[in-house]
Amino acid sequence: MVTGATGFVGAWTTKALVDAGHEVRALVRSPDRLDRNLEPIGVEVTDYVVGDMTDAPVVRRAVAGCDAVLHAAAFVSTSRRHAPAMLEANPRGAQLVLGAGLDAGCDPVVHVSSVSALFRPGLDRLHADLPVADAETAYGRSKATAETVARSLQAEGAPVTITYPGGVLGPGAGDAFGESAAGLALLLRIRVSPRAAHFPIVDVRDVAAVHAAAMVPGRGPRRYLCGGKAVPIPELAAILNDITGCRFAAAPVPGRVMRAVGSAADGLTAVVPFHTPITHEAMVVLTQLPPTDDRPAVDELGVHFRPPRDTLADTIASLCEAGRLRRRMCTRL
Repeated sequence: MVTGATGFVGAWTTKALVDAGHEVRALVRSPDRLDRNLEPIGVEVTDYVVGDMTDAPVVRRAVAGCDAVLHAAAFVSTSRRHAPAMLEANPRGAQLVLGAGLDAGCDPVVHVSSVSALFRPGLDRLHADLPVADAETAYGRSKATAETVARSLQAEGAPVTITYPGGVLGPGAGDAFGESAAGLALLLRIRVSPRAAHFPIVDVRDVAAVHAAAMVPGRGPRRYLCGGKAVPIPELAAILNDITGCRFAAAPVPGRVMRAVGSAADGLTAVVPFHTPITHEAMVVLTQLPPTDDRPAVDELGVHFRPPRDTLADTIASLCEAGRLRRRMCTRL
């Protein structure tokens, strides 16, 4: 049983599970999104339950008869107006979905977390044994609380696997592209980014491969980082120059200025509702995110992560095809 199957990570994960021979049931709020986001990537899911991850009876009905669970659903928003709803929904969803899976005897029960649940400024490297972070944003706090739920179950010996994706990019699943694609699209439009930043990149298909490889019973509690590579902006600019034929610049803007701009954008969105990838949390990640230790996913699961250039090329081509970028960006592709 998969939650979040119509989202970016969830859709590609569903494809990886189906391609590996699993039968998938989806818990969805909008069944029409199954066709809209899964069919374009070659997946058909006809077994589904309509409802929300915070509805206990619906969750139990979705899990009934399943051998394993993958929980990828989350309420995601950068708006302060949505903070109370996020802080309620994401921890409750984790508690209900993971709990229902374990009560039904599922093994494994996979919880899709985020590097934001572990990240704090000043770390040399992110690894899966770090304590849960004290997040500043509502989304980060909601994921950290959900992470605490998953870890408490692991401490009891439950067969819960936690994954920590980073900045996920790759081809879209229908109209689902993920938050990092919005940041990339903005960068491609303005063609300049502060030199002090790093752009974290992991391919959604590789994250999906981690989830499919982890879907083996009897292995007990496990945790896997899926951070990929944080690409320095000068290197990113050179890659984008090569892919698109357009010129990109790396501006000498200090990290503290970027974080201040993100804070200002957060304050503005609280007054004037609009969506922007420029948030304080995003700027902290771009300027202070350390490398991630992805070796357990490579060594234990046999997943090898694509080079960032390949992921960027496929993402840009997909954004152009969806009309989210001008076609001239894909001339060389």
